[in-house]
Amino acid sequence: MLTTAEEDRIEADLPFVQTLSYDGVDYQYDLTPYWSGPDHAGDRVDAAPEYPAIVFGWDSQGAEDEERRPLGGVSRIDDRGDAAEFAEVEERSLDDELSITVAVDASHDANGVPPDVRGKQLARAIWRYIVFEMDLDSVGASGERPLLIEPLNPPTPGRVAGTYRLEWSVQVSYVDEHETVHETVDDAEYAVDMG
Repeated sequence: MLTTAEEDRIEADLPFVQTLSYDGVDYQYDLTPYWSGPDHAGDRVDAAPEYPAIVFGWDSQGAEDEERRPLGGVSRIDDRGDAAEFAEVEERSLDDELSITVAVDASHDANGVPPDVRGKQLARAIWRYIVFEMDLDSVGASGERPLLIEPLNPPTPGRVAGTYRLEWSVQVSYVDEHETVHETVDDAEYAVDMG
C-alpha cells in the first residue's frame, strides 16, 4: 500500500493545467485533483469536486506479484561493516490498481466547447503523459519508494449525473522491504568429546 507521501508524489507529477484546441482557438483548463473513498481516518470524503476534475480511486492495493519475488524472499544481505550484526532484506513486489477519471460538466462551457471535446482532450493529455513522460522510477526527494506506473486500458467515456467522464486504470508497481537484523560473533570455540 502506498504512503500518503507516495500518493502526493503521483499527484504532484501530473500536469493538471492543460491547453486544448477547439475550432482553431486554444483554451486553458485547470483540472482539480480529487481522491475518492475514505481518508486516512476512515471518513468518507466523496463530496462533489469542482469541474473539470481528475478523480483518483484505489481499485485494489497490495496485491503481491509472486513471479517477481526473490527465492526465499531474501533479496540481499547487508553487512554492517564493523558492527556485530548483519541484516537480511526481504522484498515483496506489490501492485496496486488506481482508477483515474477525468470529469467535466455535461454541457457546453463558457467558451462554447462541448463536453466530449473537453473531456477527451483532457483525458488524452493525462493518459499520454502517464505513458510517455511520467518517471517516478527512482527514490523520491523525501525517501518515497520508486514507482512504475503503467496504464491497464485506454480511457472509456460515459455520462454520470450531469457529467461527461473518461475513466481508465493504471497499475502502480513498487517494492516493499522488510529488514531483519541478526547478531554476529567475532569467533567461536567448539569442544568435541570423543569418549
